[in-house]
Amino acid sequence: MLFNSYPFLIFFLAVLVTYRAIPARHRVSLVLGASLLFYFLWIPQYLLLLLVDIGVNYALLRAMVRSSRPRRYLAAVLVFNLGLLGWFKYAAFIVSSIAAAWGIFEPVALPTPKILLPLGISFYTFMIIALAVDTYRGDIEPVKSLRDYAVFMCFFPHLIAGPILRGSEFLPQLRKVTGASPEQVRRGAWLIASGLVKKVLLADLLLAPFVNVVFGAPGFASAPEHLVAVYSFAFQIYFDFSGYTDIARGAALLLGFELPLNFEEPYLARDPAEFWRRWHMTLSRWLRDYLYVPLGGNRKGRARTLVNLMLTMLLGGLWHGAAWNFVIWGGFHGLLLVAHRLLAAGRRRAERPLRWSDALRIVLLFHAVCLLWIFFRANTFADASAVLHRLFTGTYTQTWPVLQIGIVALCAALHVLERPARVHLAVVRERLSGPWGAVIEGAAIGAVAGLVYLFGGVGGEFIYFQF
Repeated sequence: MLFNSYPFLIFFLAVLVTYRAIPARHRVSLVLGASLLFYFLWIPQYLLLLLVDIGVNYALLRAMVRSSRPRRYLAAVLVFNLGLLGWFKYAAFIVSSIAAAWGIFEPVALPTPKILLPLGISFYTFMIIALAVDTYRGDIEPVKSLRDYAVFMCFFPHLIAGPILRGSEFLPQLRKVTGASPEQVRRGAWLIASGLVKKVLLADLLLAPFVNVVFGAPGFASAPEHLVAVYSFAFQIYFDFSGYTDIARGAALLLGFELPLNFEEPYLARDPAEFWRRWHMTLSRWLRDYLYVPLGGNRKGRARTLVNLMLTMLLGGLWHGAAWNFVIWGGFHGLLLVAHRLLAAGRRRAERPLRWSDALRIVLLFHAVCLLWIFFRANTFADASAVLHRLFTGTYTQTWPVLQIGIVALCAALHVLERPARVHLAVVRERLSGPWGAVIEGAAIGAVAGLVYLFGGVGGEFIYFQF
């Protein structure tokens, strides 16, 4: 069930009504049952895998807590989970890469495994590893309930596409379930409404069709169309992912749970490091805390720091997809971070508010990010090369797609206005605290729902499902 679908609306309303009707002591169990049903309705045959994953990891976690040699159980958690992820996500990629390399010397035909990727495995694998590491370090109180562990792992609003939760962020909420406060209900409703606008109206209706046409036949459209398609995809993936995350956070709030922020106007970043502090923030923090820092971080000299940055981004790119395109995408982002670290050495300072003098840096970084999105969106390296070739060798005297340029300009303006809108919306909502305020808020959210209802038929799948 896609969040932007009517089946999910029916499912979620049924869960929400039941959740509010039953005593608080039964609500966590209801959430667990609803989460397992949600996953079963996606891919029934993989529910068993999810249950085995939960059972094995909980048993390893409890054994680690009780053991006098916990390191061996932490190693078992890593081997088991990375092994599962490697098999389901990377087996075909590894076989095809070996065949391609071997084929340089002599033709070879290796059977490529046809494996259906379990939904959400990339996200919940990282959550399992983070919880095990935090427990091993003593940073979090050991979870003592299989039910709580299962809910943490498969809570349906974040199960498929994140945010990537930490145990310290979510598990304490399970110990004091009381239901959503009026303020959480209001925030949740607004998040769902804004997420649907981003996902359905902007990403799926206005941006995706043009992107799909150009990237579906790379190199055939004109150079202006390729250029506008690159900008269109930059905003499509942002509104698609951040919109879906907004819906997830809003649905969780209606149940009384807080999920972490995952995006904060990333295209207003002034340097590559700031971009990764604003884009897919929960993944960036995971890569920092559980990969970059264990590799040595910036504690072992400049050369080692630069190597650690590159390794982190290469593996981060591979996490996004089992293809060389994603490795290249991550590698180039690593080079941007390395260049920034070298240029900014000795003059790093605390992040300050945006100024007009930052405009050039923002524009330059945005264009660098857009160029790298080509490797992310293209189906193959050859397709990415065709897009780049058309961009840099094509002529720009042909007719420009004026309507799509207007759509991109609208998306850019909305992105720039997101931060002030978020701040001022909170102020407006404070002033609308009386009965009339509720009526006005309800009317606004109803208008949004009406727009989504009119255009909901064009809603597409969430881009990150393939990862």
